[in-house]
Amino acid sequence: MGEQHRCRIRLAVFDVDGVLLPIRSSWGYIHERLGTREASRLNYRLFMEGRIGYWEWMFLDTLAWIEARPGITRWDLEQLFESIPVGEDAREAVRILREAGIEAALVSGGVDVAVARVARELGIRHWVSPALAFDPWGRLVPGGEPRLEADRKDRAVLSLARRLGYTMREVAFVGDSRWDLRGMREACLAVAVNPHDPHVEQEADYVARDLVDAAYFILEHSTAWRAGRRRPGR
Repeated sequence: MGEQHRCRIRLAVFDVDGVLLPIRSSWGYIHERLGTREASRLNYRLFMEGRIGYWEWMFLDTLAWIEARPGITRWDLEQLFESIPVGEDAREAVRILREAGIEAALVSGGVDVAVARVARELGIRHWVSPALAFDPWGRLVPGGEPRLEADRKDRAVLSLARRLGYTMREVAFVGDSRWDLRGMREACLAVAVNPHDPHVEQEADYVARDLVDAAYFILEHSTAWRAGRRRPGR
């Protein structure tokens, strides 16, 4: 998290689970739908105790899904998320930023099937998340590719910004949970939306009422705002 007055935001990076989607965890959502919550709790504990790495955590979670529903496919997983809406406030927030020339991107520890859908619906081109693995027939196989480790979003934010040609003074991060803290600290501007961890509230530069409020706060620290834009109602 940087000093607000030094920020000139051009890239707004959003977490997905709990921020753009009204579920805390897309991994947990699948476990709930497939009846594998006990396996989920065990795997989480093993990871938090340092007894397994992130790839092993992915492997054990996806293995539990396959054992619960043999032959489960990418399309089955996509269907599970169909009833989870991308809210109008998310659409409006991205529109506000886009009209001001601020690019939006996603950095999420969530399931890539869900993250890809959010990116598609919001017209966001750049996103990073752990990738599930499928065979040539679209059937889920255990494991995947940990393109992002949930507790190291700082690396993903820095890598994404560099790839897109932005300095960290030009990056804002919007998150809600302890998994977002490193990403928030790496960015110049940290915004919390629907936080469910006191550490997130304490470390954020701003705790937004909703995503539209977050978008206008980011705008206040952008070149566009300094050129004379005004927040509605202010």
